[in-house]
Amino acid sequence: TYLPQIQLWGKDLTPAAIVSDVGSVKGQLVSKIEAMLPPSTFFVGAHPIAGKEKSGVAHADSRLFQGARCIVTPTPNTDAQALGRVRHLWETVGSVVASMDPMDHDWVFGAVSHLPHIAAFSLMHTLEALQGRTSQAADLLNFSGGGLRDTTRIAASSPEMWRDICVANHENLVEMVDRYIQQLQNFRELLSKEDAPGLHEAISRAKASRERLI
Repeated sequence: TYLPQIQLWGKDLTPAAIVSDVGSVKGQLVSKIEAMLPPSTFFVGAHPIAGKEKSGVAHADSRLFQGARCIVTPTPNTDAQALGRVRHLWETVGSVVASMDPMDHDWVFGAVSHLPHIAAFSLMHTLEALQGRTSQAADLLNFSGGGLRDTTRIAASSPEMWRDICVANHENLVEMVDRYIQQLQNFRELLSKEDAPGLHEAISRAKASRERLI
């Protein structure tokens, strides 16, 4: 999405102009953007960690960035003054700014953001496939509680945005989805064997990890 836009207006930028973004994928995009911009301009990648599943102006929140983390992704080509200005912009709106290598960024947020979205999308598809299995053909979603709402909230996110994120970070996500499938297969094996001690151990490890997150 970015690259066609930069091709359209990049040549018209004034000297010393600073270009930044708020995208969830950096990686090779950063180097491509740097190469496309005129040499007299500066690019600084930024990723505010403050998204919601609701998108559009109707869901704007003036406090969205207050206390939220924002990752800037400088490269060896990044101008120090431009980086400082972008950091200052995010700090001014209340963000806590940290720096990260662009490729490391995509690995980290592939794991903690992109993979959870794929899991939520997949869970909703699974529930759709299970519809009609009861004698009354009841709508499963009518019986959902907090657990389903919590684990699938992000499945309501923008399809267009998440399509682009998945494509842009596909190399990392393929590996991560494979690892997630392996964990599901481990649970499947424990269930098929009615392995109560194994299930207890697996759930306990997950609980301990979740408590670290809190």
